[in-house]
Amino acid sequence: MYYFYLNNMQLPLAPKSLDINYNNKNETIDLLQTGEVTIPKPMGLTEYSFEIFLPNSKYPFNQSLLMKSKKAEYYMNQLIEMKRAGKPINFIVVRMKPNGEMLSQLNQRVTIEGLSHKESHEYGFDAYLDITLREWRDYGTKKLVVEENKDGTVSTAVKTERPSDKIPEKEVKSPNGFNKATLQRIVKQQFGDTNNLFKIAALNKITVPCFLGANQALTMYKEGKTEDLWKNLIQK
Repeated sequence: MYYFYLNNMQLPLAPKSLDINYNNKNETIDLLQTGEVTIPKPMGLTEYSFEIFLPNSKYPFNQSLLMKSKKAEYYMNQLIEMKRAGKPINFIVVRMKPNGEMLSQLNQRVTIEGLSHKESHEYGFDAYLDITLREWRDYGTKKLVVEENKDGTVSTAVKTERPSDKIPEKEVKSPNGFNKATLQRIVKQQFGDTNNLFKIAALNKITVPCFLGANQALTMYKEGKTEDLWKNLIQK
């Protein structure tokens, strides 16, 4: 089974296919006597394209527990808002077995490059949307710090400031009562987002998506011998 997320919005149904294009930036030049040669360059930005199902009716196969009641207009507005914001978003694709065992996970920062809304009598009350995403790479200037040592020599260092990460509680319990708590909601409360949803699901050996039982204990991360080992679990 596949689960698709754009930021915290889970798609109601996994697309039939996902096309991944690894762009090439190599250069080809023509040398005298030798002919054409290739100059290897770093890979270009990866592109992802797929088709999103936009439901206007309630379907039993809708995968999104928190957004099962949402209609096509909601998903369209959310995606257009993400596009207009002009900021990178999180694109997450998870492949899992029915028993909750995680097989693979794609977690990539991307920008929305193209949106194409499709309406047809063949779709009935529903609609489809073609979307193209492009890999986002962080960039920025670095601060060069020059310090004069006691012996009169000068040393330099490059400093890059990084935002502090929110540290969650190691163990939490799902709320008691009649509200149906979900792992997605608990993870978002602890981390501020759902980037770690499926890793935490695998850590607790539970099926995703799922309803949690009242006062069910959940492990948020796994500590090791070193203080920062658990951070390997957390997606930055």
